[in-house]
Amino acid sequence: MRVRDLRAEDARAYRALSAGAFGGREPAESPRPFNPAETAIGIDSSALPGGVDGVIAAGARIRHDRIAVGGGVAACGGIGGLAVHPAHRGNGLFGPLLTAVIARCQGEGMAFSMLYPSNPALYRRYGYQEVARETEVQVPLGDLQRLRPVTDRRLVPVTEWNMPRLRALYRELTCEDNGMLLREGPLFPEGVPGDGWSALLLEDVDGRDHGYISWTRAADHTSEEGLEVHEILGRTREDLTALLRSLGSWSTVTSTARLRLRTEDPVLDVLPSGRLRPAPDMPGIVMMRVIDTAAALEARPAPDGLEGAILLTVEDLTVPEGTCRAAGSWKVRAAGGRITADPLPQSSADQAASPSSGTEGLVGVVRLDIHAASLLLTGGRTVADARRLGLGADADPAAGRFLDALLAGPRPSVLDAF
Repeated sequence: MRVRDLRAEDARAYRALSAGAFGGREPAESPRPFNPAETAIGIDSSALPGGVDGVIAAGARIRHDRIAVGGGVAACGGIGGLAVHPAHRGNGLFGPLLTAVIARCQGEGMAFSMLYPSNPALYRRYGYQEVARETEVQVPLGDLQRLRPVTDRRLVPVTEWNMPRLRALYRELTCEDNGMLLREGPLFPEGVPGDGWSALLLEDVDGRDHGYISWTRAADHTSEEGLEVHEILGRTREDLTALLRSLGSWSTVTSTARLRLRTEDPVLDVLPSGRLRPAPDMPGIVMMRVIDTAAALEARPAPDGLEGAILLTVEDLTVPEGTCRAAGSWKVRAAGGRITADPLPQSSADQAASPSSGTEGLVGVVRLDIHAASLLLTGGRTVADARRLGLGADADPAAGRFLDALLAGPRPSVLDAF
C-alpha cells in the first residue's frame, strides 16, 4: 500500500482522523495547515477495499525537532498523531505506516525518533525503547514559605520583551542534558506562550539571569491542584531555593501545586520532601529509536580526556533492511573532544571482531540490538543497565567501560508533550 506525503488540502481529513483517535473536535472553519516544521504522511482510504475519497485511512506527523545530547545537538523526529481510521483498523496499516515514518526520519537526516506511545508494545516491535517517564509531584505550598530568603536576587515578570532571555537561559541550563528539546521555531513560537502561561525570571542585582519558573493557573480555581508548574530551572541551589520560595507565595490561594520534573532534577534536593507526593495520574512514557547510529554518536562531544576506539555493531531486525541507518558496524573513536563513527563493511567488521585479529587499535567490541542501542545512545545509561532490562548488549569489559564513559550524563528527560 502506498504511503504518501499529506498536502494542505489533506489537513481537514487528517485532523478529523487525529481528533477521532485522541479526542477533541476539529473546528468547522478552514482547518489549520500543517506546521512547516512537520512532515505529514498518510495512506488514502480510497486505495483500500471499502474505502472512500476524502478520508485518510492512516496518518502521522513527524516534527523536525533538535534535542540536547550531552553537550551536543541531534536532529530528532518527534512522532505525533499516528492514528488508523476505525474503518481500516485490523487491516495491517500500522506497520507499513510506522516503517514509512522511520524511513522518512532517515530521509530528513534525523539521528533519533521520539514519541509518547499509547501502546508501548506496538512501538517496541519497530525498535522503539522506553528511555524516560514524565514525572510530576504534588508540592504543599505552605512548606515552601519556610525556605530561607536568598539575598542579591530579584524576580522579574516575563513579557514579550524579555522572553528571549528565558529562551536563552533554558538552552544554557539544559544543554548538558539528554533528550531535552531545544524549543526552536516554528514548532515553538518566539513569543510568550498562550493559554494562561506565565513565568518569572530570577536575576541578580547586576541584571544577570540565574533561573526561572513557569506555570499555568487552572481555570477551575476550586481544584486543590489549580497551579501547574511547568519547570523550575536555576544555576545553583540558592537560585532554586529563591524560585521555590516565590512559588510558596501561592499558598494564600491554593494549597498544592503540581510540579513537573526532569528525570534527575536538582530541584528535588532543595524541595522540603517530608510531604511531597507523586502526582496521581499515570506518568507518560517517552520512547526513542535510533535512526542513524553514526549521526547519533557524532552529535555529542567526547568527554574531556577520553581517548580510544571500539568496534560497535548494531543489529536491527525490526524493520526491513535499508529502512534507516541504525544497523551496521562502525569503528567508534574518541579523540580531541570529538566522536567519529566510521562505517565498516561486514567483512572488515567480522575480521576485526574475530579473536585472532587482536582488534588492533581497538579497546574491544560492543554488540547491541536496536533496543539496547536506542537506550544507550540516547545517553545516561550503561551497558549493565541494558543487560538488566533484558536487552541485547554484549561487550568486552574494556569496550563496555569505554562506551559507558562516552555516553555518560544525566538520564534522558523530556518536558514537552506533542
